[in-house]
Amino acid sequence: MRKVKSALVIGMASMLAVGCASTSDNAGDKKAGSNGYPVLEVLSDKPYVWDDSVSEALNVARMAQPAGVGNGMRDFADGTLANTGRIGGGTRVFDAGLGLLSQGIFGVISMEALNQGVNRQLDWKPSIVDFIPVKDVPDGERFKYVQNFIGDKLQDAFKKVYGGVTWHGPFTPKRVFKNLNTEYVLFDNDGCKESLKFEMYNKNSEVKYLDANKHREFIEGNQNIGMFCNYGGVISIAGKRLIDGEENYIVVFESSFGHFFDSVVAKHYDGYFIMPEMYFFSAIDRTARVVINRDKASVYKSGSELLFTKI
Repeated sequence: MRKVKSALVIGMASMLAVGCASTSDNAGDKKAGSNGYPVLEVLSDKPYVWDDSVSEALNVARMAQPAGVGNGMRDFADGTLANTGRIGGGTRVFDAGLGLLSQGIFGVISMEALNQGVNRQLDWKPSIVDFIPVKDVPDGERFKYVQNFIGDKLQDAFKKVYGGVTWHGPFTPKRVFKNLNTEYVLFDNDGCKESLKFEMYNKNSEVKYLDANKHREFIEGNQNIGMFCNYGGVISIAGKRLIDGEENYIVVFESSFGHFFDSVVAKHYDGYFIMPEMYFFSAIDRTARVVINRDKASVYKSGSELLFTKI
């Protein structure tokens, strides 16, 4: 029993160490530049070197880790079983038993706290991972350039599903947070209705469209957006990578809401899109969580699914 307990603690502590080393709170995003927009700092000063000994999916996850995305991922003998390694309820009960046997009630508390710490590091949402040549990004305009770069590709993806979509484009909230510095604003009657319903805890509740003039304050102004829905989240620059001898930024957009549209991005975005096997978000109709379970963690590359499979 002592050996089992030691192995579990060492394993969880190792996962925490990896998460802490690779995760940033994106503090740079919260600073405002002279133009009022967040300042995107390069989160890792160590250029990413592609590893041919692991899967393409795992390379993508590792590139994104400085932005807090892809933590916990590894290659599996069977890629259809890939997961982030989150500690579930059954494991917590077992850990609590070990803690009680060894340290009494304080052992239970410490094991549960460790489990929660591990899960916090592994709590990331579906995310775009893409590359932009450093030389193409104008000085002092890094945030808007990256925001527009991803937005143009998202617009193309959405139009493939919603041909008549009104695409208002990227907007920046006047108040940015750790998980929000960008909203891609759009309107399509059917798409927005399904998106808002997807984020409700009670799927039978009446869908009420959002009005930008009442619900949003953007740095860019509302520009008579009117009724809308959005695909929002946080943009960051995880690091740099050489591609064909040219230095590129590794840009990440981690979604925070509008998760109904994750499937649109996975199938139609021209780039990488990484998705965990489970994630959750706050419901818009009550104080509750909506949990999304997938059969596996995976990466999409321009619509084709890549698995975390050992080479």
